[in-house]
Amino acid sequence: MWQQLKEVISNGRKVYYFTRPWKWKEIRGRFKEELKAKTGKVSKSDRGDAYLLWKAYELSLIKNNTHRYFRPLTIIDIELRPLLMRENMLYKNLQRIRNASIVGVDVESDVEILEKRLKDVRREIVDRAIKLIPGFTDIVKNLGLDSEDINGLTGLAGELVYNRSTSYSSSVRFHGLYKAKGYDARKMKKYNHRAQKYLMMLTNAILRKNNELHLPRYKDMRRVLWMVIGARKQIGLAGDGAGA
Repeated sequence: MWQQLKEVISNGRKVYYFTRPWKWKEIRGRFKEELKAKTGKVSKSDRGDAYLLWKAYELSLIKNNTHRYFRPLTIIDIELRPLLMRENMLYKNLQRIRNASIVGVDVESDVEILEKRLKDVRREIVDRAIKLIPGFTDIVKNLGLDSEDINGLTGLAGELVYNRSTSYSSSVRFHGLYKAKGYDARKMKKYNHRAQKYLMMLTNAILRKNNELHLPRYKDMRRVLWMVIGARKQIGLAGDGAGA
């Protein structure tokens, strides 16, 4: 899929992605009858999903908020998102196997293999980020990151890919760096889990650099987010990026 998208973009065509996956159930319910009339069924299908996306796009045009629901894919997305997805999968598998070792399962060899694979894919992410993301090395210097801190640099790369906004308040909501209040708060709180994960990696690296030996808290992550946004603005990258 990613290779096909790369070819489409290379040919000068624009490709957009839907930025609010948590609203999919709401959209399906809203256009249920129209979907049934159009496709003859309401169950999931490629044709049905394409129709629902078109209806969401039409509605966004009417409300003049298309930019909130559809964002253009760039070559940065095409090159880095697949690697970030792979990194996330390897990390989760490594955590699962490490948890198994806690209850006495012998997984030492599996842990070593996954640790190497995870390190390799993170190195590849950093190498491509340096090559593709404008001003990446300048932001690294601005934040005072060690150029050999692969985990911290991976966190920065993931943050820049998933969050393109330079609005601090919007970015705080996007990363879920707030306490949801009221009835059924967990359902009310919607945020990008991957963006939060990579911001946490970056925050952890900066905390260690400053000899702050504790787990990242929301206030720490908000501080680092402010630093990243400030660094992007300082080097003239306001509004650039690959996600959000």
